[in-house]
Amino acid sequence: MRTHKSQLSVWNFENRRVGFGCTATLVAYWEVYLDPISDDFTPDEISAAQLLSRWANGVREKYPDELIPISWFVRVDGENVKTFEYMPFQFEHFPLPDHEDFLTLFTWPVNVKTGRPLNWMELPVADKLWRPGRSDKGGFIQEATGWKPSMLQPHVYLPSLEKAVHR
Repeated sequence: MRTHKSQLSVWNFENRRVGFGCTATLVAYWEVYLDPISDDFTPDEISAAQLLSRWANGVREKYPDELIPISWFVRVDGENVKTFEYMPFQFEHFPLPDHEDFLTLFTWPVNVKTGRPLNWMELPVADKLWRPGRSDKGGFIQEATGWKPSMLQPHVYLPSLEKAVHR
């Protein structure tokens, strides 16, 4: 289901480094390993199904168990803050020392209307599409299969995606 920007909740939080308040919408943004392959194409050049097939061949070599990692980010969009940060509480496929995420940089968001702290599992998950006029990075996956991950889902099973391709 697609959430229109006007339907997104608005959150208050503070920048921990400089101490100023922020008000913004937050959206969970997902990347399946190697889905930026789409950066080299447009929907006019290659269909979502064709790109998914090309992508699947590449990830199958790297992940013979066919469990493909999903990384998560928070897309922050406000008047005084626009950023893209690692999502807290996700499975770390590639652990890094001194790893920073949204909560390293900002305080816990609180809903502007209700005063309720954010439940991270309730953030809307971005729709990523692949069609004329909209060529989102990795959008070929959702466009070809109708699938997008559940919040903080750590992997997708490649054969499931391949069987879901709209023919």
